[in-house]
Amino acid sequence: MDDIYLDNDFEPEYTVTRKNASTGAVEAATGLTSITVRISATDGGAAIGALTGAASERGTLGIYYKIFDGDALRTALATAYLGARVWVVFGDGTNVLTSDPATVRERRRAA
Repeated sequence: MDDIYLDNDFEPEYTVTRKNASTGAVEAATGLTSITVRISATDGGAAIGALTGAASERGTLGIYYKIFDGDALRTALATAYLGARVWVVFGDGTNVLTSDPATVRERRRAA
C-alpha cells in the first residue's frame, strides 16, 4: 500500500477475483455491493473521523477504489497521525475483508 500524503488525494484500489462455481476458473468479481474503504488507527478497526465511504467499481473489471480528498485527510490525520502507521481497510466485513498498513506523511506544497 502506498503512503498517505496530507493535502494530496489518496485513491486505494483493490482487484477482487473469485472462482467460477461451474468451471473453477478465476474471474473478476464484478457487481459487488456494500464494499467500503476506510482509514483506521488499527488493523480492521473503525474509521478515523469521516475517512470512510463506499468503494466504486471501474467498469466491470472487478477493480474497486475509493478517493479520499486531501483536505479531509489533513483534517483527520495531521494532528495525531503524522508519521504514524494507519490501516486502509477494504471489504464488506463478511465475505471480503483486507487491511493494508500505510504511513501518514507530510508533503509540502510547491511555492
